[in-house]
Amino acid sequence: MSKVNNTETMQPEVQEASATPAMKLDVHVRPIAPVNNLLGFANVTINDSFVVEGFRICSGEKGLYVNMPSTKDGDNWRDTFKPITAEARRQLTGAILDGYGLAIERMQATLDASRGAAERPSVADALKDNADKVKNQPVKAAGKAEQSR
Repeated sequence: MSKVNNTETMQPEVQEASATPAMKLDVHVRPIAPVNNLLGFANVTINDSFVVEGFRICSGEKGLYVNMPSTKDGDNWRDTFKPITAEARRQLTGAILDGYGLAIERMQATLDASRGAAERPSVADALKDNADKVKNQPVKAAGKAEQSR
């Protein structure tokens, strides 16, 4: 066993604080019809290695926020997953809220498209209208080329 002699400085080694590296976060959001302040749920895959389920997206007086997954412990609720650093919390909640915004935009686009489809005639209606137009067209006399057939 080797022993490191650190008597010259007599100072503990200090690692420089560095910015928290960005995590790869894949977010799956499921918006719901609001129940009190609950707007949706999210699951997050972190660095293609861990899946955390049960995030709750809520609204409050100051805007949207994310509740961490939790479980009931007696009479109290206890978070079962929580970021340790403020930067990790910002990355996580930011990704979840961005995912919620995108999910709402997709839902709105789907609603807009379905409303537009309801205003357009259906294919069956268009075919029927076209068939009625064809029936009402005057019949042309057959030309010499068609008579010889």
